[in-house]
Amino acid sequence: MTGTLDKLQCAALLAAAVFSLTLPATSWGAPTASATAMSAHPCAGEPSGAPGPVFMHMILSPGAHFALPPQTARQKAQAARAANLQRARDWADLCRYRAANAALKHGARVVFMGDSITDFWQDAEPSFFTHGVVDRGISGQTTQQMLVRFWPDVIALHPRIVQILAGTNDIAGNTGPTTEQYYEDDIEAMVTLARANHIHVILGSIPPSKRYWWAPQYRPAAEIRRLNVWLRRYARSHHLRFVNYYAHLVSPGGGFRRSLSNDGVHPNRNGFKVMSALARAAIDKPWSRRPARGVHR
Repeated sequence: MTGTLDKLQCAALLAAAVFSLTLPATSWGAPTASATAMSAHPCAGEPSGAPGPVFMHMILSPGAHFALPPQTARQKAQAARAANLQRARDWADLCRYRAANAALKHGARVVFMGDSITDFWQDAEPSFFTHGVVDRGISGQTTQQMLVRFWPDVIALHPRIVQILAGTNDIAGNTGPTTEQYYEDDIEAMVTLARANHIHVILGSIPPSKRYWWAPQYRPAAEIRRLNVWLRRYARSHHLRFVNYYAHLVSPGGGFRRSLSNDGVHPNRNGFKVMSALARAAIDKPWSRRPARGVHR
């Protein structure tokens, strides 16, 4: 490991530690008889958090009407409490793929790391995630959370290739206010970890959107374009493979093409078909034997 890698690992671990210390003690529930919080079975009783079939139909079925049902104040409060409890117990959602990772007998050939766009991909195109191609997307996640779980969900699987596709939830502020520099640092940290472990990297551009239905106060189109310019330049300067999903999904007005998305944020099955073809071409294009390890600004 290089000195740069050690610093990045320390920064990631420190960030996770500081966050955990800021959580209120009451969020962990009643005290148990355990001597410490360390456990051989930390994921016992963890909810899956998977979206229901009605929601997935609205997202994935081309032409389906997307509309969230109205919530009462009580329902909103209950949802907020459940979200806060999940963050307190497992902020980075390390439990989501823990069992699946353990069940992989021969590791993985390609890992897709990302947020809901990656998470829903396996439901839209299950045949794509076969022959050693595995999905490790988690809905709602930012790059901060992905960096924390990058080791167990990517490196520990010993893939030859990883695709990193992230940014929508950073722009939406899902884990709080952030900056473009923080986003770039998180991407660079994941790339550095991958290349230090001889894993080839594909960077995917952030898909287009003009409005987030869960954060309607934001207008993200310009920010998405700006971060995609950075991703392309970063990939070129560090000899990474870049897949420009954005260019194939965007409408003339800067939003998601209506035929490829029902909610203006996530691809529907038609959109995922477009993405799968682009991803497959990037994966199948000949690679060098080993990626270069050095990654510097």
